[in-house]
Amino acid sequence: MFSNKEALERIEQAHGAKIEKMFWIAGSLESRDLKDFIEEMDDKAFKKCFPTLADCPYLEEYRNDDEILQALVDKDLFGLVAEILIPIAKDFSYNKDGKVSSWSSSGGHYRVDYVYAETLDLLLSEIEKSGEKHFKEFLKDDKKKLSKLAGS
Repeated sequence: MFSNKEALERIEQAHGAKIEKMFWIAGSLESRDLKDFIEEMDDKAFKKCFPTLADCPYLEEYRNDDEILQALVDKDLFGLVAEILIPIAKDFSYNKDGKVSSWSSSGGHYRVDYVYAETLDLLLSEIEKSGEKHFKEFLKDDKKKLSKLAGS
């Protein structure tokens, strides 16, 4: 187990990813906010967070019967689900070896992602992975842009 201070340090190291909304499903099964949160997820985010439920042949039936939270119970999904915001990184600078030396990001421009895990420690790991994945995508996009400029 880790302290809240250690959790803060881990989140700060996740390329600026921040938790926008988070629910502990086991403690929120009667929450209208959780129900709305789950129902408003797009299909890609839903499948990422709940792959066993997304592949369930009865998913549409659960949705049509307004029982999406019961579906979570039936699949033993009682962990933590979060919407996270990852600041868009841009304006990369590179050192002589081609490694990133700096970049900028704006607090108002984010990429949204969703993560699920059974424990807080695992949720933090998912946030870290998401921050890293998106940072690599921003970096790849910047390198493509630089290649195009060099080829012009």
